[in-house]
Amino acid sequence: MRSITCICILVLLLGITGCAKETEPSISVGGEPSHTEGNKANTVTITPIDLFKGGGKKFQPFLGPMSGAFKLRYEGTKQHASLDIEIWKNGKKTGSAGSLTDLFFKANDQSQHEIEFIISAETIANMHNTHEQFTTIKISSIRDEGSALYTFTTPRDEKLTSSGLILNTSPQRFADDAPVYVMGVHATSTGMIPTADFSPESLSQLEYALLFTLHFS
Repeated sequence: MRSITCICILVLLLGITGCAKETEPSISVGGEPSHTEGNKANTVTITPIDLFKGGGKKFQPFLGPMSGAFKLRYEGTKQHASLDIEIWKNGKKTGSAGSLTDLFFKANDQSQHEIEFIISAETIANMHNTHEQFTTIKISSIRDEGSALYTFTTPRDEKLTSSGLILNTSPQRFADDAPVYVMGVHATSTGMIPTADFSPESLSQLEYALLFTLHFS
């Protein structure tokens, strides 16, 4: 009788232990959701920021509709991180419009683990040739010690008449062993702009896009 009681108690304890086990949040790799478990080491967290909420609405005319903001927090050991502006055409990467390097590096050799970014993209026509257009990209990085502004320019096909944003709508956590898409501006020549996200299926259908991509090395 005592043996049976001991066995019952042991089974009960094992059941409680199994129920109490916590599962780590899923990590996304390279913009794709991953269903594997992982810890917080070597991950980057992207937190969207609503630029034009409340009093921020007054800045919308200056930044334009193709604007977005987010906060990056990195927990890992890789010292070199870059934010690349990838050019995509017909669902494939075809080039680059520029890059910001050493994002989390500070002069005193200590890594800055959290940075806020504001990005805007504006289409501008050549005043001497109205058939020639460019996209001017402005990136502001904000850290504890201050902020900086960077500008890039890339040619744009005049046939691209409609534009849209690709943004994360909620905080996301990604592994640092693959490229991470943090924001995108896509365009079409059809007069219609489809809803897009960072899934491989959606990216493969993009006619044209500028994808802001985080790389670690």
